[in-house]
Amino acid sequence: MSRAAVGSMRAHLLLLLVCTTACSATPEVSDDPWTDGKGDGFGAERTIDVVLTEPYCDVCSAEDKTFLSARSPVTRRIVDLIDGAQRTVDIANYTFSVRPIEEAILRARTRGVTIRVAMDAGQQTGDTVATRLVAAGVEVRFVAGGGSPAGLQHAKFMLVDALTLLTGSNNWSSTGTSINEESTIVIRSIDGDPLLGGFTCHFDAIWTNQPASAGACSTPEATFAPSSEPIKMLKEEIARSRKTIDVLMHHLTFDDLVKELAKAAERGVKVRVIVNVADRAEHAGASWDRLLAAGATIRYKQSNGELFQLMHHKLAVIDDRVVVNGSGKWSGSGFFKNFENYVRYRDPRIARPYRELFDRLWMWSLSGASLDASKTASQQHADETHVYFGNLHAHYPANATGIALDDGKALRADATGAMVPVDVGNTPNDAARYAYEYARDEGGMDFLALSPHTSDDGTAEPGDNANMSPGQFEQMTLVAGDVTRNSSGSFVAIAGMEWSTNSAGNHVNVFGSRELAKLEKGRFDLLYGEFLPGREQEGESPIVQMNHPRSFRRSTESLNGNWDQVFDVNLLDITSEADRAKKFNDFGLDDYLPMKAELPRWIAGEVMPDRETVRATLSAVEQASRPYARLFEVLVGRGNEIAHENRENASLMVNSTTGAVERYTRVHSDWDYYLLHGFRTAPTAPHDNHFANWGTGHSTRTGVVATTLTEDALLDAIDARAVYASEDEELVVRAYADKRVPMGGRLVTRNTTANLELFLADSNYTGSFEVVVYGGTIGGEAVREVARRTIAGDAWQTITVELPAVGEHFFYFEISEPSPDRMAWSAPIW
Repeated sequence: MSRAAVGSMRAHLLLLLVCTTACSATPEVSDDPWTDGKGDGFGAERTIDVVLTEPYCDVCSAEDKTFLSARSPVTRRIVDLIDGAQRTVDIANYTFSVRPIEEAILRARTRGVTIRVAMDAGQQTGDTVATRLVAAGVEVRFVAGGGSPAGLQHAKFMLVDALTLLTGSNNWSSTGTSINEESTIVIRSIDGDPLLGGFTCHFDAIWTNQPASAGACSTPEATFAPSSEPIKMLKEEIARSRKTIDVLMHHLTFDDLVKELAKAAERGVKVRVIVNVADRAEHAGASWDRLLAAGATIRYKQSNGELFQLMHHKLAVIDDRVVVNGSGKWSGSGFFKNFENYVRYRDPRIARPYRELFDRLWMWSLSGASLDASKTASQQHADETHVYFGNLHAHYPANATGIALDDGKALRADATGAMVPVDVGNTPNDAARYAYEYARDEGGMDFLALSPHTSDDGTAEPGDNANMSPGQFEQMTLVAGDVTRNSSGSFVAIAGMEWSTNSAGNHVNVFGSRELAKLEKGRFDLLYGEFLPGREQEGESPIVQMNHPRSFRRSTESLNGNWDQVFDVNLLDITSEADRAKKFNDFGLDDYLPMKAELPRWIAGEVMPDRETVRATLSAVEQASRPYARLFEVLVGRGNEIAHENRENASLMVNSTTGAVERYTRVHSDWDYYLLHGFRTAPTAPHDNHFANWGTGHSTRTGVVATTLTEDALLDAIDARAVYASEDEELVVRAYADKRVPMGGRLVTRNTTANLELFLADSNYTGSFEVVVYGGTIGGEAVREVARRTIAGDAWQTITVELPAVGEHFFYFEISEPSPDRMAWSAPIW
């Protein structure tokens, strides 16, 4: 959670890959929809910055507009590009009122840069930026679109020195750069790039007022209107969709495309549409009825009509990996009368910021029924989601021809504590099926992830001998799918993996990958820099969980032990050479600079460890892992110890010295430490099962707030950090901020307080709950208690917290059931 003064929107630096084509080529459908768009030789030359307005306010006020206008990332980027121009700037826009951009244009002209500005004909009257530029001697042309009556010059793009393209939905207006929901993409490339060539061609068509020439500028990846080329491209992409289509559109009125969306929904594609609430009446008729009957859902974005605030995007995200974005609405005038552009980006790394954008606006926007019932976004979300309980870290007995593929044991403790063998079948497939079905039938869980050990096939380390094979992982994945199908919506079996080793940087779990990570153990730079991006390129959405962290020693009496970081000592004071060599390497700390260069000197005792080096390196690790790291184990599993079926709270242990029962978690040690260093993770409760007691040995559960009990829905919820850790099997936790941001989300506000909403329920508990709100500042020194309440269950409670004036902050709930002494921790709200 951040104050807006410091919560500036991030630009995402990404690569764009497009296919070989001449400027006038006609799009063709490939037999393999993912082989095109990758072969023109320009992919490595292109970079992309995605710049989103992302206003923090849903229905914005005049004060919000003033605040956001002064801090607009879109205005800043446009001004920077114009100020950096050396030779030429060609601008096409519909409306233009931002003074700082006007001033940048005049500065460029004074420097001798050739400026051409093509504006819609409607801007030719009155005191507009365009007329002032004309008076200042800038070459401006006022252009109408095609047709009768004439359409609009509605394209919004800029070419700088012929090698940098800025394009998107943004008008350069006071609302378009502040309170509107908008996006701008900046593409840099080299001479000869066909994508830039298409936009150059289109600008020439606009500049010479030749609407009939626009379509001929189209490439397979960039299509231009007025023409039918954008419709062909959009129909291709909708027809290619396999899983999801998310449409974010200011005016969706083109009936043919509504029909195409309906066809996709009818073949099982999940279709979601967000439009402006003011356009609600547009979405009626036979095609819309067909679309909704096929299972598509539509929500309406609210805004402040008096300030002309809009959700102004014109984009679709298809299968979470393809984005079609541009200036044009999906309307007849957009396709056949206006000058417009519709660009297809096939790289899933491009899709990531737009996927996050859509998810945020889906959360904020309301269905027709919610609007009619005057529900808030949080009430709608709570009504439409469920809490599912399970375990995301478990092992099973898997051996093949004497080789250990995983290190679970076909053993279980009986009521007397004696270990007894368990018949899990004769093959690894049998054992995996047994584990999943036992977790469902005996453990009573909604989901289980088996996470067999994996790394490269090099020399094994003591205690880390098990190593899953790619072939058996594929078989386990098939078993998981079969168990899920046979469970008829009551259980989800997930095929995960636990990569690396304890000594080589600790373990992480990976979910959402169909390929096994056979990487050199400990090489987190390869995990984050190659393997996971490669899976994303193949259309997957991999997720990482940071397992059983051991950042600091629990006792100051000895320096020896299996923990990671220590300061104010010389590492030579660690008498165990093996322990000394394993320091400062958790989760890739030794794979990134500056630690990578400094660590050998620390281990050799030449210099003592310093906190600034660790801080800088953790920042690098966080940046590398940011697209994937979502979860952090905060409870202990004790899976090598708990072999019974007694549903034990693994957090409670007997102190061997005092005999007292004590709670041991990693919440206020490791998790707080990583949160303070900027890692945005949700807490989990692992079992780390190594005995045949999946779900019955532990009372602890990981709660996931999802729409349905399917693997896709669970992983989507985990990706959104809608997760909490609980020592109780049935405790329901729901948390929101300011009536629209769920736990795991990000709230940006210029207010000095935030209202946190909390709902708790446990069918087996009738008492009150003790709730503590903890808060911290990224880059700060400590997480501190900021509020404490005793609240009743089965009712919504509001806790108001003060927001510090400086920095980006986070808050999470710690919840206690005094009897039977069980606790839970929510995902933070940032």
